[in-house]
Amino acid sequence: MALVGLLCLNLVAPVVASGETLDELNRKENAVMQQSEEISGEVQTALTAANETYDKVTEAREAVAENQAAIEKAKAEIVTTQETIAKRRTVVADRLKSIQVNGGMEYNWTALLDAESITDFINRAVAINQLQSSEKEKIDSLHAENEKLVALQKEVEAKQADLKENEANLETQAAELEERIADLQQQLKNNQATLADIAKSKEVEKDRLAAEKAAKEKAAKEKAAAAKAKAEKAAAEKAAAAEKAEAEKAAKAEADQAAAAKAEADAKAAEASSSAKESSEESSTSSEPTVEAPAESEEQPEASAPETEDSTEAEESEDTQTSGDYRVATFESTAYSWMEAGASPYTASGTDLRTNPQAVAVDPSVIPLGTVVEVEGYGIAVALDTGGAIKGNIIDVHITDLGACSDWGRRQVQVKIFN
Repeated sequence: MALVGLLCLNLVAPVVASGETLDELNRKENAVMQQSEEISGEVQTALTAANETYDKVTEAREAVAENQAAIEKAKAEIVTTQETIAKRRTVVADRLKSIQVNGGMEYNWTALLDAESITDFINRAVAINQLQSSEKEKIDSLHAENEKLVALQKEVEAKQADLKENEANLETQAAELEERIADLQQQLKNNQATLADIAKSKEVEKDRLAAEKAAKEKAAKEKAAAAKAKAEKAAAEKAAAAEKAEAEKAAKAEADQAAAAKAEADAKAAEASSSAKESSEESSTSSEPTVEAPAESEEQPEASAPETEDSTEAEESEDTQTSGDYRVATFESTAYSWMEAGASPYTASGTDLRTNPQAVAVDPSVIPLGTVVEVEGYGIAVALDTGGAIKGNIIDVHITDLGACSDWGRRQVQVKIFN
């Protein structure tokens, strides 16, 4: 029994310790269940033994009662015999006294002398002797019977002592069995409490594993998103560099073309001045605007570029406001509750809404799971859940109370999404 109690202590104590894996908890649960089955078997065995012992106690008590009745009967018979002996002694004593007082010897001799014949004399002598012998035999017989009854009483009393001792031993055994049964039942009760603690620890471990899995998935998604953003940035930088190189190349080609055109115009002007000296000044004057015209056309594309960039930025900031720590966007909002029929209290990330009710369901491609948000009219919450109908700028806020959930309805809200 002490060994079983020590085993219970070894099983109960570690359950409170933290950091146990699900496999360890399952092994402990199986061990406690196996031990409970063994204890149940011991309880059945002890109950059977206790019932048998109680049957023996009952038999012993009946034997003690029967023997006590025999003792009482022997005592009564001894009393009756002793009274008979006393009466017989009184009769004999009275007779002897009467003989002494009345001359009994003479009476006996007179009875013999009054005999009518020798035969009558002999018969009277024999009769007198028989009377005396009979009285003596009766007294001796009573004494022998009394001694037998006394011996029987002693024997029955000795047997009674043995029976009572046996009864006491059986009662002691029954009490020990009852105590063992009570101890085994207490161990079963302790094992039930241990199994309940293990079940709670398993639930906690499952929640921890689910949260750890969700965190790893979130980290993997964030890492993939960061890698994608980095690749897009590198591609954008490369495209910008290529575009810049093309622009520089085009500008250089345009400059070379302008220089060639100017040289050609200078050559034509020189030729015109040599053929007509009088018109040389007019030719040179008319040739100067010709050189400057291409320069004006070169500047026009450069002036139009900034206008395109400004218009793009204006379009991007129309629905979204961005800050260093967060961005704000407009979402269509609905509400849901884990208390609804057929709903589960566990979110897509493994979080229990009964202990973490301030949660929202989002499209992970728009708002990653685990992101902190502030919803207009709802407050600060964490993106912990998803939904088949939640795509794009749709957000579903969790409200435990079904009435408040229904009152929320469908509305447009501003959502602040923290980085």
